[in-house]
Amino acid sequence: MRWETVEQILKVIAVTAQNFNQGDRIDHSYQHAVNRVSKEYGIAYQTIGDACRRRLGLDHVGDFKTMLKAALEGNSIDLRNLILRKTPPSYHKRIDEFFSNLKNGGVITKAPTSDTFVSYTVRLRKSDSDVLRALAELSGGKPEEILAEVAVGAVKERMKKAVNQL
Repeated sequence: MRWETVEQILKVIAVTAQNFNQGDRIDHSYQHAVNRVSKEYGIAYQTIGDACRRRLGLDHVGDFKTMLKAALEGNSIDLRNLILRKTPPSYHKRIDEFFSNLKNGGVITKAPTSDTFVSYTVRLRKSDSDVLRALAELSGGKPEEILAEVAVGAVKERMKKAVNQL
């Protein structure tokens, strides 16, 4: 699942939380949230609803609303774990932070945005991947985080060289 889709789901949760915490029913809060997020992204209401149901592997939107209501009442484990299972590990830190704020009663004004991060898909040779995994194991980190850190450092160094040659 792309980060933009996850971001849309988290925004639905955030907007639903705002309305639900003001006393609206879960159904009304959810519908309002899906409508608002669809307008914000300029896409169909059904597309956002689809993200909250089919993209999460649920048969009925009622399943999502049940987990959402439980999350807004203090038990976000099922909804959080479902989203984590359906997303790549590189998204997990942002998802965990979002649910931590939700659980701690933090006022969520917006979901984490993609303005801060951009995802890239990278293919590595098996031998290079093995080295990366071994390094991650030795350092206690995650391969994708190590790769991102090293890549960003190399890109910045190359940019310095390019600018100095101008």
